[in-house]
Amino acid sequence: MSEACAVFTFLPFHTPRRITLQVGSAGATIDKVTFDVTNANVAPSPTAVTGVSNGPAVTPAGGVQIVMTAEYPTTVGSTQVTLNVDSSTSLSCTAGGCGSTLIPFTTISWTAFNHDATYPTLDIQNGTFTGAAGQTLTNFFVTGGSIQMSNVLQFSYANSTLYPAGQYTGRVTYTAVIP
Repeated sequence: MSEACAVFTFLPFHTPRRITLQVGSAGATIDKVTFDVTNANVAPSPTAVTGVSNGPAVTPAGGVQIVMTAEYPTTVGSTQVTLNVDSSTSLSCTAGGCGSTLIPFTTISWTAFNHDATYPTLDIQNGTFTGAAGQTLTNFFVTGGSIQMSNVLQFSYANSTLYPAGQYTGRVTYTAVIP
């Protein structure tokens, strides 16, 4: 007499690993932060200039909201979630007679708001763009479940170097990573 055998295939009924990232407006819209450097900000002593976003209304006004949500199956354990930014390409002159002048993103910093009271280290902290392609803004572990990080960043231009008057344009790119 032969033995009866069975093969069981188990498919867990849980959410697969997932990550979402929204910077500013939803969808394909790319929000802009404008720094209006007037004569009053230049002479007699330069002062930093706070940027104003054209994105959705947030608190503080003019800031940019960044929301990252990560989910990881409870049966797998834990994994590290990372939020990076690429600020390696400088702001370039696009109008106003400033020629080929470049302003590095290292002149722009931010203050982060809406830190989580229970886990404040999981949020983006205050900082300055490094001009690197892979600057880490935050990283943390998610263990079997989901987590959401939501901060509003208020950007500031240092205004410590006198650049030729004109309009400068640049872009930073945010990337969320879950292995």
